[in-house]
Amino acid sequence: MTEALFAGLRVIDCASYVAAPAAALVLADYGAEVIKIEPPGEGDPWRTQYRRPGMPPAAHNHPWIMDDRNKLGLALDLKAEAGRAVWAAVDGGR
Repeated sequence: MTEALFAGLRVIDCASYVAAPAAALVLADYGAEVIKIEPPGEGDPWRTQYRRPGMPPAAHNHPWIMDDRNKLGLALDLKAEAGRAVWAAVDGGR
C-alpha cells in the first residue's frame, strides 16, 4: 500500500519556504510522521507570504495549506534552553 510506504519514519521539518518543506510533504503523504518546527510568533515566513507586496490578493494562503498538510506542527524557540530540551525529546535524544 503506497500510503504507508514511509510508515514508522519520523521527519523533522525545520526548513522554510518551498523545496525542503515540499520534500517533507511527499514523505508525509506516503506515511511518514512529519513534525514541522517553527519559531514562535509568525512561524515559518511562508505562512504570511500571500500577504506580502507583489503577491496576488487572496483570502487564504493556498500554498501554505497545500505545503503543510499531513504534518504535525510545533512552535519551538531553539534559542532557549527549554526549547532545546523539547527538541532533544522530539529528535529522539540525538
